[in-house]
Parts: sequence; C-alpha cells; structure tokens
Amino acid sequence: MQVRWSEAHKVAVIDPQGDLGIRTMVEIKNTAGTLLRDGCRTLIVDCQGVRRMDAMSLGVLVERLCRARELGGTLALANLDAGLVARMRDLRVDSLFQVFDSVQAALDVLVGIHPEAAAALAA
Repeated sequence: MQVRWSEAHKVAVIDPQGDLGIRTMVEIKNTAGTLLRDGCRTLIVDCQGVRRMDAMSLGVLVERLCRARELGGTLALANLDAGLVARMRDLRVDSLFQVFDSVQAALDVLVGIHPEAAAALAA
C-alpha cells in the first residue's frame, strides 16, 4: 500500500492493492487514523488496484469517513470498478461516499489545488 501525503494541502491519497481483507483494512484504518491525527482533512482512497472489498472492509471505510467528518474533513473513493460500485450499493453504503472517476477529479473537487501540485498526489 502506498500513501502520498501533502501536508501543505492537508490531503492524502491511499493506494491499496488486491483484495481488501482484514490485514489490509487494519493497515488502512491505522494509516488513516495517523493522517487524521497529523492534520490531514481530505483522504482519497484510490481503488484502481482493488479487486475485491468485503463488508467489513467497507465498514472500516465508513468508520474512517465518520472520523474525518468529525474533524471537518472527508474520505472519498476514486477509480471504483463496476463490481465495487455494485458491492457498495448492495450493502447500502454507496450514498455515504463521494466517488470520483480518478484521483485527479477528486483532488480538483475536494481540494482545488493547482494541477502541478496535484500531479504528485495523482500519480
């Protein structure tokens, strides 16, 4: 899992890979918690490399979204494939998250940072 963090813009991109099972979700939960404690207010989970996400994994993302909102921030999802969108809809959590076609689109809407500054986060 890769994390790209811009302290100046208070935004981080979390890039998990493969199946989001217990081990990966614990890592995401801890990473997101640390980022939020360190002042990050916009978390973007780039799901481009995610093959599968179970119900518990979505529960962790919902919990981190709630924590981010408590701190005046948000957690958004980017690059979801049709299977992940359907899974979120089946579990009725799709309306909770802002979902974007790309990390760049999420950065444009949520942070509005200059394209050159966003390039490192969107890569």
